[in-house]
Amino acid sequence: MSHIRCTNSYSDVTAETKDYIPGWTPVTWVQKYNASAPWISRSRLERAFLYTSPTEDEYPIRGKIATYPSGGYVADLTEHADQASSLIQDLEANHWIDQYTRAVLVEFNVLNPNSKLFNQVILVFEYTADGGTLWTTNVNVVQLYRYAGSAGVVALLSEIACAIFVLVVTVLEVIKMCRMRGRYFKEVWNVLQWLAIILFYIAVVLYTMRSLWTVWVVEDLVNNPGK
Repeated sequence: MSHIRCTNSYSDVTAETKDYIPGWTPVTWVQKYNASAPWISRSRLERAFLYTSPTEDEYPIRGKIATYPSGGYVADLTEHADQASSLIQDLEANHWIDQYTRAVLVEFNVLNPNSKLFNQVILVFEYTADGGTLWTTNVNVVQLYRYAGSAGVVALLSEIACAIFVLVVTVLEVIKMCRMRGRYFKEVWNVLQWLAIILFYIAVVLYTMRSLWTVWVVEDLVNNPGK
């Protein structure tokens, strides 16, 4: 009975936000601890015991017991299986998950080569005060490659046909405008026609930006796996 400890449920008020060294030893207990050392110079094990503040571009994760903000104590397992296995063993040896842990979130991304779908997977393991464990799965599917498969080919051909049609209409309207001169814009339908054409070209620019952004994101994932 002497080893029984009372622990509370998760709360934003009581959540830990201090930095520790591996083993959950307070940094104030270590003489000559260099708190100003660059983050990149620390090992992955040391980083796992340093608190990471939530950021505005990250959303909280909802579990069955509570909603957990981003940040916390993050362990980066990297894309190398041997390094990830070694880090997991070090985390276990230093009791990274202990009786005070209330939730562990496992986040990773996978790509389905057949469907060209990116999957963001978040597994939430929640630990209750009485020692129970609950888990929640959150999977978000994103199709970055628009023209994958037969449906993508149909979409591409349809967009090309639409672009050709709008280009022809634009040329015809320019010719019509040159012939009518000032009288052209006195007709409401001509103004509406140009409004539709301008909106189409704006949509093309935005779509092109989205396609370039997709290419940059995929290249970054390929060149910097695990980051």
